[in-house]
This record gives sequence, C-alpha cells and structure tokens, in this order.
Amino acid sequence: DPEGEIGNETTLNRIPSLAACVVKDDSVVWQRHYGYADLSSQRVADKNTIYGLASVSKLIVVTATMQLHEQRIIDLNADVNDYLPFSVRNPKFPQEKITPYHLLTHTSGLNWPESDAQVPGYYNQYPLDSAPPLSEWMPEFISPGGAHYVLAVWMNSRPGEREWYSNIGVSLLAYIVEVVSQMDFNEYCKQHIFEPLEMFNTSYNYADLDMDNLATLYDQPQHSIKFYRYAGYPSGNLKSTLEDFSHFIIAYMNGGQYKGRRILKESSINEILQVRNPASGLCLIWNLTVGGWYGHAGGMTGVAAYAEFQREHNVGLIIVSNYRPPTVYPGNKTHALVRRIARRYR
Repeated sequence: DPEGEIGNETTLNRIPSLAACVVKDDSVVWQRHYGYADLSSQRVADKNTIYGLASVSKLIVVTATMQLHEQRIIDLNADVNDYLPFSVRNPKFPQEKITPYHLLTHTSGLNWPESDAQVPGYYNQYPLDSAPPLSEWMPEFISPGGAHYVLAVWMNSRPGEREWYSNIGVSLLAYIVEVVSQMDFNEYCKQHIFEPLEMFNTSYNYADLDMDNLATLYDQPQHSIKFYRYAGYPSGNLKSTLEDFSHFIIAYMNGGQYKGRRILKESSINEILQVRNPASGLCLIWNLTVGGWYGHAGGMTGVAAYAEFQREHNVGLIIVSNYRPPTVYPGNKTHALVRRIARRYR
C-alpha cells in the first residue's frame, strides 16, 4: 500500500505537510495530502493548499522564453546584450557573447551561487513581495562596478563550455522576458501561462494569493519561518496548488495545450525537451532522467518540490512539501512510492 507508506514516511521524517498527485493524459488521476499546512492552528493540508515550488519555477521561465522565441521576439542565439539595457559579459572572457541558449542550458558561465557566502546578499530573504525589481537588482550583481558585484558571480569558463546550474542565469532570462515584453515578469506569466491554463491559485506574488491557503514554511519540523522572496524570484519563488501545477504538466504532456488552449506549439515542446548535454540529461532547463522522465527539482528553506512526466506513457507526477525533506527527490522513498502509483496508470 504505497499511500500508507507515504503517510508513514511523512510521519517518520516529521514532515509538517506533504502532497502528491499523478496525472494521466489530461487529468489528475490520483491525489493525496498528508499532514498540516499549518501546525500551530492544525490547519489540514488539502487541495486548496498553496505550496512553494522553489526551482520547479524555472520551468515557467523556459516556457515564457520559448513563447517569445516562437514570435521571433527572442532569438536563442543572439547576444543577450541585444535585449538588455546594461552589458553582460564574463569579465574573464569579455569578447565572447552570452546568448539566451546559454542561459537555458546553464552554460553561460554565471555561477549558481551555492551559498550566500559565495555571492553575499544574493539569497537575502525579503518579507513577502518586498524584494527589489529585477531591473534594479540584476546589474548590481552581475555587472562589474555594481554595488553587490563580486568576481565569484562568474565562473572561469567561456560561454557554452561548461554546464553549471545557475539561479542567476535563469533570473537574467526572466529579466529579458520583462524587457522585450515590456511587462512585469509575473504579469507576463499570469496573462500568457497561468490564465490560459486555469492556474488561478498560482503566482510569484503573495498579493495575488489567498494567504489563508498558503502552506506555512518550516525550516525544522516544528519551527516555522516567515514568508519570503528572493530578488531573483523567477528562478525559485513560484507558489501553486497541486491541481494548478498539474495543468502545466498536462500542457507539456499534450504537446503544449490544456483543454484546447495552447501555450506553446508542439514543435517548441520538442525543442525544449531535446537533450543538449547527454552526460547530464539536460534539455532546455528540463532534465531527462533514466526511464524517459522529464522533470525538475526544487528545494529551498521551507520548500521541497519535484515535478516530472514520462512522454512514452503520458503520465506525470508532482510532489510538494512545506519543509525540505530529501524523501521527495529521485533516489528517495516518497519519490519511489509516487512513481509506483504512477505506474498503475501507464
């Protein structure tokens, strides 16, 4: 009984709340919510609970980028400086252009960064929606002479040379979307992704959401923390329900559409899911893993998320938690159990 085992695993790891669903073809076929969205008020997690998605948010950034690529507004092989109001070059390789393609394949040379110590201030936790806008924040961190610039923002590798996962790089891509669409990134996503997909409880902004349905964040099993946002929010601060995010996964499984509303052409989905680095399985932002599963992981303080789908069987899964337990990720127990449930529907 995998359902019971997931419950046991949740209790064993003292996870405040964990939720998971399985999608097949064009609908959710299995969904469970375990534990409490908020421990102190004993608010039980349910289908209305809104969870953080951490880096699963990056799947929204590639989608927005490719919509504008379809319209020939973003050329994946152009110099990013063709779009930006400030210059972006790796000071170690100043002659070499960086392209949107490099940002989509984590080969721009921009650092992860793995910790705040590496690039001080990058992971500042701003309360609610109070982080500075991308336009203000970006140049300060990545342009030499910026207030928060440190050389460690840039790796010692030329563009296209080395895959190195980068939060900054994906946030830069989201900023390009802002500049060329002349819209706030969240507003762009709302109009062109969330609303067409009927994702009405999904946003990067707390102000758009029903705060009573937000899952409280826990940095330890019994210790809650305040809601926060990073300045580089497009890479990691999306919030959604299982139901809402299932619509997004269904759109990818169905060649770019949900309930007849298209967010991407099928050819764009194929382009996104083409493996660019056979050694790692990296596609455009998405990762291909063993067994033909395309997915992405997310984890930050008070948030764990994993979403993936198997093209061959048109089945997908999403796992979220308001804590950061390893169990939700591939190679761990809850992930294996949800995959086992997904196999029933192949």
